[in-house]
Amino acid sequence: MNGSIVIFGLRKDMNATEKNEFCHYFYGHNTSSWKGKYRYHRHGLLDDIPHRKIAKGVIIIRSEDLERVKEYVKEKVEEIHIRTVVLNEDDIDILEGKNRATSP
Repeated sequence: MNGSIVIFGLRKDMNATEKNEFCHYFYGHNTSSWKGKYRYHRHGLLDDIPHRKIAKGVIIIRSEDLERVKEYVKEKVEEIHIRTVVLNEDDIDILEGKNRATSP
């Protein structure tokens, strides 16, 4: 089975707040209120897309999800590299939803 590896770097002119906002909307994030009494996860784009995060700015996704990811990141990244890769068994399990782990 083939997938796509997406490697991107955010624009250099983005300040820390913009970068943080991008990451929150792209990856989702955990947050809390009342000094940690209530904890919950705020939804991000990748919560709907089976993926494997390899490193900062590097993810493996199914080829059919590539357009959604490209559409979201196109104006926020300075450079993006996309390649087709052959998936190993662990990657296939994650991308088929058998395992929800996203990091190695």
